[in-house]
Amino acid sequence: MKALDDIIATVRNLDLEKLRGLRPNYPPVAVEINHREMVLVRLKRRRGRAYLEAHQVRPLPEATVGSSMIRPNLGSPETVAQKVRELFEASGTRPGRVSLVLPDNLAKVTLLTLPERPSSRKQLVELIRFRLRRAIPFRLDDAALSYQLLPTSGKEITVLVALMLRSVIEQYERVFKAVGARPGLVDLCTANLFNLCRTGLAEASRGSRDVALFNGSGTYFSLLILRGEKLVFYRCKSYAGGNGDLHGPNGVLAREINSSLSYYQEKLGGEGIDTVFVRSVEPMEHVTRLLESLAFRHVVPVDPTTALTLADGLHLDPDVAQRIAPAVGAAAGRGR
Repeated sequence: MKALDDIIATVRNLDLEKLRGLRPNYPPVAVEINHREMVLVRLKRRRGRAYLEAHQVRPLPEATVGSSMIRPNLGSPETVAQKVRELFEASGTRPGRVSLVLPDNLAKVTLLTLPERPSSRKQLVELIRFRLRRAIPFRLDDAALSYQLLPTSGKEITVLVALMLRSVIEQYERVFKAVGARPGLVDLCTANLFNLCRTGLAEASRGSRDVALFNGSGTYFSLLILRGEKLVFYRCKSYAGGNGDLHGPNGVLAREINSSLSYYQEKLGGEGIDTVFVRSVEPMEHVTRLLESLAFRHVVPVDPTTALTLADGLHLDPDVAQRIAPAVGAAAGRGR
């Protein structure tokens, strides 16, 4: 899975081509901010193993974090800064370098297929910008762009592209700087779940069927589908909290996942997904029942303890484990 190690390295100004083959120095502290809560995870490495030192999950006031990718969306930066300060204090963590994990639906993530690779990085970026200029709801000049070349055969190349407004990123960065923290990496939620599940996905993809990763955040879901080592499908879909029956057979999730699966089958030649790894902040039994009804054969809850060593006697509640999983993926880093 080496070619997918940096599925979305950061949406800041990171030159992936220059860093190919190098491993970034990941901070041992990661903070995820989503539409409902903020999560802190602090790890410590000993003899190559990651130990969970501290974790905290704190609710956020309603409408503190918006779901729009087209404008700065922190309702009250001062309130969020105070909540971040309390998060560090409650976990016994000293503010310093952190990885910052943001909701998927604050970015535009696209899979682009190009007939061949341009001769230079500059030409590749220009071609990406040309292809996406009408596909995003904001000016390209106002966006931070990151991309990753994915494995393909022949001349054709596939590029995973992430775009986010700089003004959105900078607003979050100012909040953390106000409490003495320094965001070294700014990343997306599902990218770090991929980090966490990389080994399990690789093992599950050894069969003849495709595998998937589902992230249900409560206000959006993201779905990745892999065919062997190749990422063939990505979708992130927002939904409002008042969408009625969310998990039922005719609910919003069923309709949207069915739409995704129809595209996967009709446009990508999909023959069925054997295993889906699932992270959900909603009750896992509801999500499992729904996915099984949609012909996902094996539903496997994401388990952050696969990347961690827990102290003697420490036990993670399953609900807490699901909530801290993206932050664990960010703190553990790629290349575990």
